[in-house]
Amino acid sequence: MNKNPNKNIDNSDIKIGLQAIAFKEFLDNRHTVIISDENLFRLYPEVFEDFDKIILPSGEDTKSLKTIEFIISEFVKLNLDRNSFIIGFGGGVICDITGFVASIFMRGLSFGFVPSTLLAQIDAAIGGKNGVNFGNHKNYIGCFNNPEFVICDPILLNTLSDQEYKSGLGEVLKYALITNKNELFTYLNKNTELILNKNQKILNFIIKKCVQIKSDIVAKDPFDKGFRQILNFGHSFAHCVEKIENIPHGIAVVYGMKIALKIAFNEGFLNSECQNEILSFFAKFGFDKEIILRDEHFEILKGDKKKNSDSIKLVIIRDIGKPDFYELPIDDIKDLLK
Repeated sequence: MNKNPNKNIDNSDIKIGLQAIAFKEFLDNRHTVIISDENLFRLYPEVFEDFDKIILPSGEDTKSLKTIEFIISEFVKLNLDRNSFIIGFGGGVICDITGFVASIFMRGLSFGFVPSTLLAQIDAAIGGKNGVNFGNHKNYIGCFNNPEFVICDPILLNTLSDQEYKSGLGEVLKYALITNKNELFTYLNKNTELILNKNQKILNFIIKKCVQIKSDIVAKDPFDKGFRQILNFGHSFAHCVEKIENIPHGIAVVYGMKIALKIAFNEGFLNSECQNEILSFFAKFGFDKEIILRDEHFEILKGDKKKNSDSIKLVIIRDIGKPDFYELPIDDIKDLLK
């Protein structure tokens, strides 16, 4: 278990397939507070028994400095000290908020995650990124800090809505495209129906594989200065789409990847055969629609964290398993997508 917040969390700190309530064995009698949302509080009341708790509204709007201020005021009321422990039980929003507020209160409390969505189990809870949004700017305020543990329990996915589950699959498909074609991409193609039906055995494998992929990438670049940025495939466009269209993050990521594919094809980095193979792959999982970027999308793109003056560093792929970077002026992106 990761007792050092400066240490990169590795696979030994991530427990997959345990019941969510199993986090109790890691607490060492510390004063523990659970941060969660109203949906999970209603669905899993037994998880909260015998713990102080802070229950937040569900949704991306909660991911704000106003929420952080509220949580800190609750910490003060609960008389937390530097030996207290914080658990984030929820999806990506809850994990991001929990990691951030635990990192800044009293200059840092220990924390752990019990991610409740597929998206959080394979992405948001892994890698040490924590933070909140600032206006239209996604994740502008945050820090790097790793939890002591992450418990990924696929049983929690049974209560996800179809849209939330599909959002998680969007990130799964991303991992399949930036890694070796003979691994996750082939596996997903062979097991599509079982995946769509939430087969427990298949989900266990997928979660383990995605956690391994992200952990390996993060270990090479823990502070997101270079190589780790391949994980942003589709994300610059996704953040615009997510905000304007009000759709879940992982679904927006697939729209973003489609836009990145179009740019790669139009610039001669990706051949039509590979592009069509990927688009067919998306369609198998129900991602057969596209979004045309409008002026309001580009206004948000101009505030992307990966922006460099009037240009933006995009992640593209030259083939399945061959991600690369390509910097383009934002105005040129508009022309390429016409």
